[in-house]
Amino acid sequence: MTSTPTFAYFITDHGFGHASRAAAVMAAMQRVSPRVRFELFTTCPRWIFEDSLQGGFGYQEVRADVGMVQRSPLEADLDATLRELEGWMPFDTTLIDRLAQAVTERQCRVVVCDISPLGVAVAKSASLPCVLIENFTWDWIYAPYLRQVPALAVHAEFFRNIYDAADLRIQTEPLCRAVDGAVRVAPISRAPRTAPEALRARLNIPTDARMVLVSMGGVPDRFQFLERLPAVLDAFIVIPGAGDMPRSHEKVIPLPARSGFFHPDLLRAADLLIGKAGYSTIAEAFHTGVPFGYIARTQSPESPALERFITACISSRPISTDDYTTGRWMEMLPELLALPRGPPAGPNGADEVSRLLWERYG
Repeated sequence: MTSTPTFAYFITDHGFGHASRAAAVMAAMQRVSPRVRFELFTTCPRWIFEDSLQGGFGYQEVRADVGMVQRSPLEADLDATLRELEGWMPFDTTLIDRLAQAVTERQCRVVVCDISPLGVAVAKSASLPCVLIENFTWDWIYAPYLRQVPALAVHAEFFRNIYDAADLRIQTEPLCRAVDGAVRVAPISRAPRTAPEALRARLNIPTDARMVLVSMGGVPDRFQFLERLPAVLDAFIVIPGAGDMPRSHEKVIPLPARSGFFHPDLLRAADLLIGKAGYSTIAEAFHTGVPFGYIARTQSPESPALERFITACISSRPISTDDYTTGRWMEMLPELLALPRGPPAGPNGADEVSRLLWERYG
């Protein structure tokens, strides 16, 4: 076995949340052993991993998943999802063979999958153990939509069978459906690295000012509320993913998706988070304690489980999609900014997963 422990990692490109979760696990493993190396198979932006990891990794641009096609951060497109699945499934045997050869040649010890069914198939072809990390799987997500799109059933059944073939299943809170025999861990998030005072200084936000972070994940948003800004704002509003938009107010700070500011640092420095209730955003809010004005994706099967966790574990208030889009949430700022900061969170699931992977495959 190579002296450099190498792990293959297949990651769905559905938004940035799964990439952030995978990066958190890999960073935790690098803290244990800087020698560890990762071979990534994904179309998630390479920069997410460059910004998150301190050690070496390989990157192969491979579509590891279809997931759900999104019209916006809050709305899925079922018909487009079906079309994409029908163009991607069944797996191309030539592709499986090529990827199995790639992980074998790179002397990978195990294949880790953040809900990528392709990775499970590659692991089996390469005769390597497979670890599945999830808080939901696509067969579970598709199930409520089968009345609307019956043709999704064949894909849901295929994914269910392939997920069941994983050798180790790790489920992360907030969890949608418990599976017998799975290992359950705390929310997984990347750890902040920069002191809040230093980050605010870089953003030119005074130390006595309030800071609101608007985070809608990796699916592009139009940030329509910027068209209805009040003349007077009670806080500075920092918006990652809005870098191509003009700065329309002295207290609005639009940032590109890759801004040079580490997202967990932005959360820890903020007095309030406004954003989509997606996994990585919730996990980072939980671990930093920042109050959360959350926008639920009411049509998503994942939403009830995520909302239960938010209301139980995070200082929070719901914001309707309409209030977010029209900017009425800015009228609620006094109430939202009065939410107390949460207490220190418990263990980070990234460290729990890291220990488990080292024990079994390190």
